Amino acid sequence: MALCAPYDKTGIDQVQAERLSMSWIERIKSNITPTRKASIPEGVWTKCDSCGQVLYRAELERNLEVCPKCDHHMRMSARNRLHSLLDEGSLVELGSELEPKDVLKFRDSKNTKTAWRPLRKRRARKTRWW
Repeated sequence: MALCAPYDKTGIDQVQAERLSMSWIERIKSNITPTRKASIPEGVWTKCDSCGQVLYRAELERNLEVCPKCDHHMRMSARNRLHSLLDEGSLVELGSELEPKDVLKFRDSKNTKTAWRPLRKRRARKTRWW
């Protein structure tokens, strides 16, 4: 004996009733199998703030942080701006060994010298002119 879906008063079985009640988009979505998203390395692509165009980071750096689509000028760090303006090897940094003094004797929950120490270490790692 074959099992069949029971009929309701209209003569339509439950499977047909469910199929008729589903909208066309739900039927299409039920047939689509989800795919795995491709992993994109962080920092390779960036989005223009003005036009929304997705830009290749290396191309944007070659173009001095200017969007090739809409000519919007992105933010540029001070070191990158100096690098773009000066000739290679012509820059001599003066006073890099100097440390700030606490002339005002500012008081906070942390001592000023200990608060600035990790920031100076991080800056020393990133400091590279060319």
